[in-house]
Amino acid sequence: MRILVTGAAGAVGMAVVKGLKDRYSLRGFDRVPTPDIEDAIVGDAADFEAVLKATEDMEAVIHLAGNPSGGAPWEDILQNNIIGTYNVFEAARQNGVRRIAFASRAGLLAPYPKDIMRTVDMTPRPETYYSISKVFGENLGYMYSARFDMEFVSVRIGNFKRDRNLPSHPHQLSHGDAALVFERAVTQPGVKFEVVFGVSDSTWALYDLEHGRKVINYHPQDKSDAEPEI
Repeated sequence: MRILVTGAAGAVGMAVVKGLKDRYSLRGFDRVPTPDIEDAIVGDAADFEAVLKATEDMEAVIHLAGNPSGGAPWEDILQNNIIGTYNVFEAARQNGVRRIAFASRAGLLAPYPKDIMRTVDMTPRPETYYSISKVFGENLGYMYSARFDMEFVSVRIGNFKRDRNLPSHPHQLSHGDAALVFERAVTQPGVKFEVVFGVSDSTWALYDLEHGRKVINYHPQDKSDAEPEI
């Protein structure tokens, strides 16, 4: 399977590349060179022509590129997360890419009380421009799925530590589970539009992982031992 990974040189991108490169034909796309991939393109997601070239001959896209800062100003979010995300979707459509897995964030549900399990049917409550861009990406995914018969999975990633492989809190996503959830997001058959949580398992059931098990067969391999915070 030929998969484009945007943001391939980032923290999550490198974990995904490491986990998938031996079993899939990967192409990396980032503003800096991507290590460990022969087929790597240096470019900006805000440049439509660069994204159009990157999506040629791909069967799926794992879209991780974008400004990851919750405190980023509107101008940066507009270019990197909103225009960049539109470019990825539209370029994928033009090049006949069937499936897109989009890196959203579990923090869309952060304002809810901590004694309530987060489920995918809760209304997002974005508090930053960054979170707004993730709501935009999910809704754009729905539109492309509905209008253009594309397949879309939004992976709402929790906290990810570049220097910590295993989770210690229910918000966290381990390196191995990062590769696993995005692999399932682009390979699970019979998917039209889905939203799942990209977190590892935990003794504190803060996120509904059963939905991800059901719709994309994502069974986290790592688990944190955490007590509920009330």
